[in-house]
This record gives sequence, C-alpha cells and structure tokens, in this order.
Amino acid sequence: MPGPDPAHWLHRLTAAEWLAAAETELQRAETALARRAMRPGVTHARRAAGMAWNAVLVERPDDRAGRSYMEHVVALATSAALPLEVQQAAQRLRDTPPMPPTLVTLGRPDLAPAKAARLLIDYARRLTETIGPLN
Repeated sequence: MPGPDPAHWLHRLTAAEWLAAAETELQRAETALARRAMRPGVTHARRAAGMAWNAVLVERPDDRAGRSYMEHVVALATSAALPLEVQQAAQRLRDTPPMPPTLVTLGRPDLAPAKAARLLIDYARRLTETIGPLN
C-alpha cells in the first residue's frame, strides 16, 4: 500500500521522511564516532543506511532487501546490480566490527562508517528522485 500507513513497517513513513530519519541517524553516528564510541556509532551508521534504503523500497518494493536495516545493508553489499562504490560502502558497514579495536590509535577518530552511510544515503536520495512514485 503506497503512502503513510502507521501499521506497516515500511509505509509508516514516506520516502522523504525515511531520508530525513536517515539524516538524523547519520548525525548520531558522526557524534558517537567523533567521541570514539564505536558500538553506537556503527549501529547508527547502519541504521542510517537502512533507513535511506527504506526510502527506495517505499517507491520500489524488493523482497530481496529484507526488512531490517542490517538486512538492507547486507543485500546492498552483495548486489551486483549496484555501482561498485555503493557495494563497497555497504560492505564497509557490514564488515566493520561494532566493538572498538583492542588498541586505540592516537589521532583522529575513525569516521569511515559514517562516510559509508553518507554515500548510501546520497545514492538512495538520487534513486528516489529518479524513480519517483509507482503511481
């Protein structure tokens, strides 16, 4: 059922609302990663990417993407139909351990999960602008 449906896991938000939610999650990821809180940072980055993909799924449902945010990330990481940079960003999110390394290096915190989520959000935004509603 296209359009907002509070009872449906996907259609409870519009594509634009899913993208806005993804941006909020990305901000949380960046904040957490900047303070070296790896577990919440990676979790928020994965959620951001998954929410962004929900925006695409609202317009073009695809059961292969699964329902959870992590299922979306895994599906994106293994989809040969997507541009290589999108697959690689999803692979980074899929493969980044949520626990910090045993030895923490000095210097800048690792923001790679947030950068990967940003790439996926931007890709999802371009897709939703291109494909538009089914109707």
